[in-house]
Amino acid sequence: MRKSFFIYLFFALLLVACGGNRKECMQNDEWIFAPPAGVEVDTVSVDIMDIENPFICYEREDDCYYMVGDGGFMWLSNDLRNWVGPYDVLDQDTTSWIGASPVITSPEIHRYGGKYYYMATFERPDVVAVGADEKPFVRRSCVALVADDIKGPYRTIDRNSKLLVESEMAAHPTFGIDYLGASYMIYTHQGEQNGNGTVQIIRFSDDLGRRIGEAYVMFSAKDNVWSGKTIDGVRNFSPVMEAPCLFITDEKEMGILFTSYVNGEKALGVAYTQTGEYGYNGPWVVEQLPLLTGNVGSASIFTDYDGTKVLAVSKDTVICGVEKSVPQLYKLDMQFDKLKIEGHYKF
Repeated sequence: MRKSFFIYLFFALLLVACGGNRKECMQNDEWIFAPPAGVEVDTVSVDIMDIENPFICYEREDDCYYMVGDGGFMWLSNDLRNWVGPYDVLDQDTTSWIGASPVITSPEIHRYGGKYYYMATFERPDVVAVGADEKPFVRRSCVALVADDIKGPYRTIDRNSKLLVESEMAAHPTFGIDYLGASYMIYTHQGEQNGNGTVQIIRFSDDLGRRIGEAYVMFSAKDNVWSGKTIDGVRNFSPVMEAPCLFITDEKEMGILFTSYVNGEKALGVAYTQTGEYGYNGPWVVEQLPLLTGNVGSASIFTDYDGTKVLAVSKDTVICGVEKSVPQLYKLDMQFDKLKIEGHYKF
């Protein structure tokens, strides 16, 4: 009886200690950057947050979750339910093609080679480029910034590098590594420009600042059998193919989540390679049905504190008459050759 009591007491004290550490991490962490100008740091419940393209990662060293999304700011949490922020973590070179005041969307943070890389879409509203179809569009492309700490500051790697073809309207970058350790950026050439949104891949230089070779297409919106809108019994495919998110199942099968449209609403789809864990070359096959529907998309996958795989998506939701992009979390089963959603994540 006494032995059981002491065992219980030990774990109770351990739980309190862990809880204390997580609280300290959230409230007393020293940030290099202040909040955005005119904005106060606040604690917001994930249920009412308005953040599109949420990307979450967990750092075991400090037992904290970090989230970035459109706008380029960072939030942190100790429980995934309550988030503190926003914090400004970018210090990019304004003399590079990014410019002084870019619109930042679809950011991700990846740890590679002992450093942290912030990959995002940077849009220049003041610059107009012309694509292959001769139509003008706002300059939009992808690049990686680097920092020694997950909290930044994230700085330009090579101010002279444009990484991607300048005329290409590119967005939604994500990160991949092959069996030799070489690094790649997977992104989308957007359907607004080419009429058939494509998921493409290009190899990074060792410092992730420049490209090696040229990009090639992995698959396109026309390969997506469920997309589009049915009119008079005829399905017109959607040219939208956005937000690729790489994953590998426990059976070493590689897949990509993506966002497209079905009957006018955002939906989440998935494609699988036919050549295993490092099968970037494909061939890629899109699943016959979407994984999630109902105006959800922009998926990312992370691992929580106890090893559970979690899917984060943004869902277009009206709260008190205001439309927001609210993060939603789902528990994943990845133990077989295909990803499965087990239900909403339980905090």
